[in-house]
Amino acid sequence: MKLYLKILQFLKPFWKAITVSLLLTFIYVLFNNLSLWISVDFVRELFEPEQVQSEHVVQKQKKNSPSDMLGISAAKNGFYEKINKSVKSLLIRNNRYDTLLMVCLVIFLSFFFKNVVFYLRQVILAFIELKIVVNIRNKLHHALMHLPFRFFEKRHSGDLTSIVFNDVNAVNVVLNNSFGKMILSPVQILANIVILIMISWKLSLITFLVIPVSTFVIVKIGQSIRRKNRRVFREISNVVSVFTEGVTAVRIVKAFANEDKEIEKFEAANRAYFKRMFAERRLRFATSPINEIILVLILVFLLWYGGNMVYSHSGLKPEDFIRFLVFLFTMFQPIKDLSGINNTVQAGLAAAERIFAVIDSPTEIYEPPHAIELKQFKNDITYENVSFKYNDDQENVLRDINITVHKGETVAIVGPSGAGKTTFANLLPRFYEPTTGRILIDGVDSKRFTLASLRKKMSIVTQDIILFNDTIRQNIAYGMETVSEEEIIHAAKVANAWEFIQQQEKGLDTHIGEKGIRISGGQKQRLSIARAILKNPPILILDEATSSLDTESERLVQEAIDNLLENRTVLVIAHRLSTIKNADRIVVLNQGKIEAMGRHSELIQKSPVYKNLYENQLLSQTES
Repeated sequence: MKLYLKILQFLKPFWKAITVSLLLTFIYVLFNNLSLWISVDFVRELFEPEQVQSEHVVQKQKKNSPSDMLGISAAKNGFYEKINKSVKSLLIRNNRYDTLLMVCLVIFLSFFFKNVVFYLRQVILAFIELKIVVNIRNKLHHALMHLPFRFFEKRHSGDLTSIVFNDVNAVNVVLNNSFGKMILSPVQILANIVILIMISWKLSLITFLVIPVSTFVIVKIGQSIRRKNRRVFREISNVVSVFTEGVTAVRIVKAFANEDKEIEKFEAANRAYFKRMFAERRLRFATSPINEIILVLILVFLLWYGGNMVYSHSGLKPEDFIRFLVFLFTMFQPIKDLSGINNTVQAGLAAAERIFAVIDSPTEIYEPPHAIELKQFKNDITYENVSFKYNDDQENVLRDINITVHKGETVAIVGPSGAGKTTFANLLPRFYEPTTGRILIDGVDSKRFTLASLRKKMSIVTQDIILFNDTIRQNIAYGMETVSEEEIIHAAKVANAWEFIQQQEKGLDTHIGEKGIRISGGQKQRLSIARAILKNPPILILDEATSSLDTESERLVQEAIDNLLENRTVLVIAHRLSTIKNADRIVVLNQGKIEAMGRHSELIQKSPVYKNLYENQLLSQTES
């Protein structure tokens, strides 16, 4: 029930349009039923039978009629007779030719207005359906952008892509195929039931005996379809994940001549998807035949029973029986639609479960209660007894970290792989929260600041180069709306990127492709450094910022970074110790703990870990 209520929240903004659609549905059903009613009168006017049976014959046959044998009264419904007389008074004229002309005219007008109303209704429903799909996708994206890093560590990007597109598309299919029918079919069925009861409540009673059986079948099959669709969506996510991974890593795949293995992996994922989907389709296709067999069974019985009532003249005229059959037949399709809707809705609900699992995930707290703005960084950053682990069942990545970084100081973080260097830096902008301890900025716990104001005071250049499928200009100015071209060029020059930008055919307006595929690794890194420089924050985090540069580019970029250090607080994470010899302090991390702190000359003497790292790098440089 909670899932239904969540889905209904997306309908709430469109209640006015839904009300208009409902009103148009009633009008449509009115004109549709009127056209059917008049069509029977048209047949009667053309083929009105002669009344040849005497009263004696009527009474004799009535004794043997099915209604008499079943003990059911054949009293006519007065309301039905009034409606019938009213319609006839509208249609019947002085002669049969004029009457036929009037019947034809009313049939045409009924169908004309029915189709005009149908068009207007479909347009309104299409507007509602598309807006809901867009709103769901927007809300999903909004939720994803505000989820913490921990969430993305547990989910594959292909799985999230599948949810945003495949699962939302499944909801779109539900709305497109079912939303209008969910409004129309019940109204059509209800209207037909009223008419059927007016014509003959005895025949109607027999008809309604089939509804509980049909409903039971629909519900049971729908429940099974929903379970199968959950598995189908998981398999779709797996297919997307395998495909995305193979395409993204195509360079490595080709380098290792592993194309066949990737093809096998993708085909295996597709086979699993096929099995799940085929099982779901088999069950879905069984719904309509089962329901149709039940409906035809009751129809055959009604033909026999109602036909006997007509023959025996026991309260049911031929035109009434024809009208009953017409409205009964037209009710079958809405009933079949509802059974199909249930199957489609169950598939949509399986998709909705995955969608709301993302939307309802806890987001980052951007503005905690009584939050304050970090307007200016004045003094220092303090890590106070900070420990951190990614999961409860894992060991701490950082242990009892205590360090104060003063304003304007350059602190380098070094250590062997897995020592916790990147994690140390990621805690400062609150990509993760410390498991224990706290981080203070100017003596205030960083958790008290709004996330936006905290992160605006920092620029980050990551070891994984992140560029967007856009122009060089937009990549450098990312996140900054009011910057001039002169400022962009200055940042590019400081980052030693301007020279290669000028060589591009369109300069700053050159499109660099997905993940910057059209430029070299060193050029990518210099663009990311230019982006950090343009932001011009008081705090810089350089996470192995020169890792992708060749020796000459590294030297030039390092000079640019050295010029940028004045009056800024910088955390530098680097494997190449030669790049951080001049840091004010070097912090040596080992197994999550601070092993030593000091300048380069001091650490060579007192830190075995630092000395080992430095000597190994000297040895590798000598060998190269």
